[in-house]
Amino acid sequence: MKCCMRLVFGLLLLTACRQNPPDSAQLPPQAEPFLRQMQQALAAQQLAPALALADSVERHAPGWPDALFVRGLVYMQQRRYDAAATAFRQVLERQPHYPGAWFNLGQNAALARRYREAIGYYRKELKLAEEVSTSAQTLAAVWTQMGNAYEQLTRDDSARAAYAQALRLDSTYAEAHAGLSRLLERAGRYEAALRHAEQAMALAPARLDYRYRAGALLVQLGRFAEAISLLQTVVQHWPGHGAAAYNLGRALIATGRTEAGQRYLARADSLQQLTERLLHARRRTELQPDDPDAWSTYARLLMEAGYLDQAYTALQTALTLAPGNLALLSNLATLQLAMGDTVGALKGLQLLVRADSGFAEGWFNLGVVYAMLGDSEAAREAWRRTLQLNPEHEAARAYLGRLQ
Repeated sequence: MKCCMRLVFGLLLLTACRQNPPDSAQLPPQAEPFLRQMQQALAAQQLAPALALADSVERHAPGWPDALFVRGLVYMQQRRYDAAATAFRQVLERQPHYPGAWFNLGQNAALARRYREAIGYYRKELKLAEEVSTSAQTLAAVWTQMGNAYEQLTRDDSARAAYAQALRLDSTYAEAHAGLSRLLERAGRYEAALRHAEQAMALAPARLDYRYRAGALLVQLGRFAEAISLLQTVVQHWPGHGAAAYNLGRALIATGRTEAGQRYLARADSLQQLTERLLHARRRTELQPDDPDAWSTYARLLMEAGYLDQAYTALQTALTLAPGNLALLSNLATLQLAMGDTVGALKGLQLLVRADSGFAEGWFNLGVVYAMLGDSEAAREAWRRTLQLNPEHEAARAYLGRLQ
């Protein structure tokens, strides 16, 4: 799952780092509102709207680099690596000083497992930074991604040097600390690895992968009691994370909570099948990147495992391939509910049943949202509509029975 998360965070970083290059042309005024909306959609990981808005920008400003840049980001998310590379190269043809284009070529190559090629692109981004004003954090990001590529090539000395340079530029760059932690653990230097893992966790407390790394290292060092709370947080939010369940089981048993620990060890064993299905689904998106069903299946399994942010991105990717697909939009609303975005789910489902009043599953999910909001009458009506459209919908019948 680590690779998937790196992709999501990379996209957010790259859009945030965009600056106006010195050789930028003037954007036609009629394209400006579309450009702003495109940037907002991308920041929210709403990939299908971002792609549609890129079309709108290009209608008024053909070949505009920002629109091409967004196309590259979306194609990269879709695993259409050749198309993404073409888009980023077109950006550079139009604006050779465009910040982030070489970096994204590197990210794209790394995702395609062409790590030596990726390193070359990262170096070009660093060269560009000598001519274009670039923040220390952005430079740290480039060095960190270079370190990741060296790691994949098992060139640990080069990776360590890259991470160290990243931290010289920005000592608060969490991913560089995480990278050094991985290298130090591989070298058997567990105490030093833990120090960097804890720094990464302190700097980015929302990153559950950093919490897992710190917890797993504490288990490795025999500091079981300290590991338990960290690992409990991980398994609570990522119920499909088998390694977290395994390490939590070990820690609980070591602290005398044998029965609870055995349950987590059994859970880790049972999660092996889900992990294999996830890997298979991910591989399918790599082999069939233009198939929305492949992305939908991958998103469903990510949801099952509790990786909600990654599931959201996978569903958004599916919607770029099948815009307006009712089943995907319904799944997206269900995911928004799981993520706590009740308002977003309600709005999406209301639009959905307005667009197609005969979509039974949309009415059913709308009823669920109304029930969660305490509007029993609206929920009752939605589930009645579900049963009118699909009399064999057992869940709607059961939910309706509870209200009556």
